[in-house]
Amino acid sequence: MKKGKKKGGKQIPAGKNAESSAKRQRGGVRTGNRTSEPAMTQGRDQGTGYDIGAGMLKTSVTSIDAHRNRPGREETRPQRQNQKGRAPALTKPAKRPVRQPQGAYGAAAAAKPAERIRRYYDFYLLIAVVMIFTLGLLMVYSSSQYTAMMDGQPHDYYFKRQLIIGGAGLVIVLFCSVFSTFVLWAMKKLAVVALIVTGVLTLLTLFLGMASHGATRWLNIFGISLQTAEVGKIALIMFMAYICSKYGFAVGRVRNGLRIWGAVSVPIVLITLENLSSGIIMAGICFVMYFVACKNWKAFVILGVLGLLCIIFAKPLMAYVIDSLDITNIDSINYRIRRILAWAAPDRFPDDAYQTLQGLYAIGSGGLTGQGLGESIQKFGALPEAQNDMIFSIICEELGFVGACAVVLIYVFIIIRLADIARYARDMFGSMICVGIMAHISIQVIFNIAVVTGAMPNTGVTLPFISYGGSAVFFTMAEMGMALAVSHEIYTD
Repeated sequence: MKKGKKKGGKQIPAGKNAESSAKRQRGGVRTGNRTSEPAMTQGRDQGTGYDIGAGMLKTSVTSIDAHRNRPGREETRPQRQNQKGRAPALTKPAKRPVRQPQGAYGAAAAAKPAERIRRYYDFYLLIAVVMIFTLGLLMVYSSSQYTAMMDGQPHDYYFKRQLIIGGAGLVIVLFCSVFSTFVLWAMKKLAVVALIVTGVLTLLTLFLGMASHGATRWLNIFGISLQTAEVGKIALIMFMAYICSKYGFAVGRVRNGLRIWGAVSVPIVLITLENLSSGIIMAGICFVMYFVACKNWKAFVILGVLGLLCIIFAKPLMAYVIDSLDITNIDSINYRIRRILAWAAPDRFPDDAYQTLQGLYAIGSGGLTGQGLGESIQKFGALPEAQNDMIFSIICEELGFVGACAVVLIYVFIIIRLADIARYARDMFGSMICVGIMAHISIQVIFNIAVVTGAMPNTGVTLPFISYGGSAVFFTMAEMGMALAVSHEIYTD
């Protein structure tokens, strides 16, 4: 019997039986007796296409292997095999040709080079750091001339030392900017080592350190005075960034939180024993970084509310206690307690509150526009540490309220740039590095201005980039280099 053309997956026999064969059910829609082997074999032998059609319907409820290995299938396999007995490989469909642009547009597109991914670099942050450091050099020179001559040094002694140390810090900034990939890799690898080194240096400072103003804060290494608290701040930032990026979202679990705080509490406690203000700043840095990395924010809100209540009611409560107990002589009390009592009641203890009162006199005499650059009166022996912790008072006296607001705005701009870099950093480690630096700068600026204005007890906190100080300026510059290294690893179009 001759067979006609295939149509719709079915072979129509030629001749007079074609009409009767066309009335048979097609295999693609036949559903009765699917599991019956005679029906399947009959449908296949008669060419109804049932084999393929039923298989298509059955793939929704049975596996493909069961369909291929059903009874009666083996006899058709040798027809599809090659001479080696293997099934022929499936041929891949030809790729659709890509249409090329024609005309002038096509020529321009062909001549246009492929876009190259470029690295971002935060020049705004670099410019802001250079600006505020330059302003700090001017204020150090203005506020330290009298002190330098009283110490038997040239009038520009402190200015030159600040310039040399700041210049070395700018070299670190440029190095971190150029070799950003290596710097970030080294910080991640040496984070735990830096924390251990900080603990060792802190122990050495407690036993072998140099005392000044009633506290042992400096360690003399090969003739160089090093303040270990500044090393500890960078080490804690690196360690917290590393551990938060390692744990990820699991950093908020109780077990991981206990591990983290157990590790960072050792250097914090050791530094707090002799340098309370630096210990508070280090704890604040860790607190802010952990808050940013942790998803559970309810506990932090409770702690923040309690801290705000303490700030609001601490001074009135201390003043009430002093008046109730009628405390008049505090010479035999520890110097830290004396500072707190003098802050709460400066009129009762004017000797211990002398520096704070002189700073307030300098701020008040500045007015709106100030006395003029170099025209301060309080710097001539009346205000102790004018070039260090109390330099903001000299800024207010010489540049006035306008100059003080300009300095604060530069700090706000630096903090915003750090937050922006943290937002777009390539990985969590770089983002947390910027968060830690932002927390350090913010807390230290707030503490210094609060001490100068009498809002908190007097502590030895310097104003970043402006106050005179070797270790503080150098390591703060190093932190800016770390932030700029993170920004250089951001890709942009």
